Amino acid sequence: MASSNSTYQMPPWLRPVAQRLSPTIRTLVVAMGVPWLFYVLVRPARGLVDDYLALGPGFMRGQVWQVITALFVDRNPLAFLNLLGLWFVGAAIERTLGRRRFLVVFFAPGLAANLVVALLSAWWGQWALYSGCGDSVLGLFVGLAVLYGPAQVRVIGTLAMPARALAAIFVGLALVASAAYGAWPAVFGTVAAVCLAYYLCGGRGRDVRDLMSWLRRRTGQRSWRVMEGGKPPRRPGRFN
Repeated sequence: MASSNSTYQMPPWLRPVAQRLSPTIRTLVVAMGVPWLFYVLVRPARGLVDDYLALGPGFMRGQVWQVITALFVDRNPLAFLNLLGLWFVGAAIERTLGRRRFLVVFFAPGLAANLVVALLSAWWGQWALYSGCGDSVLGLFVGLAVLYGPAQVRVIGTLAMPARALAAIFVGLALVASAAYGAWPAVFGTVAAVCLAYYLCGGRGRDVRDLMSWLRRRTGQRSWRVMEGGKPPRRPGRFN
């Protein structure tokens, strides 16, 4: 007979997934994922979400709560990518900073970004609907860069890169995507979120200098070639 005290053994392939789902991360994934699924699946409710919960012109009519509620609703069909990013990096930041400081690093940049978006949209008189926790998740990747710096982060399979390089890629993509759509309030909101996350995680400028040095080394590896024409050099050149 099997022992009644036998415990369930998690399959090896599930262990990396479970290790990144701390109680805090699991709660945030549910809190962000359920409203997104509700928006995607319940079409009649989309108008309510757009008018009262997403960040939009209602902010100027006294609906100031939109700065907060916009973090928990997402109108983008690809919002699961934000949840994937939260799962991917959140647990490591929480282990390093602790739960309370992690929650500050997660929520403060997102709230700051939404506030900047609201103020700039009101100033320019050009409103669009903004929603999602993208800037909050981006702040976590910035925190990863500050806390782990040159440490190699496994992205997928055997692909790995320095933490600061991974964060720079995601920040760059977010800024380019917003600029391509002409969403300039979102561009400045992302910049505010990135700067605040950098400060909250203890960044003091050294990480930026190290990243720029790493980029210069990478781009400096290209070889130079002498163009034809002109007088021949009197002595051998120093081009590689």
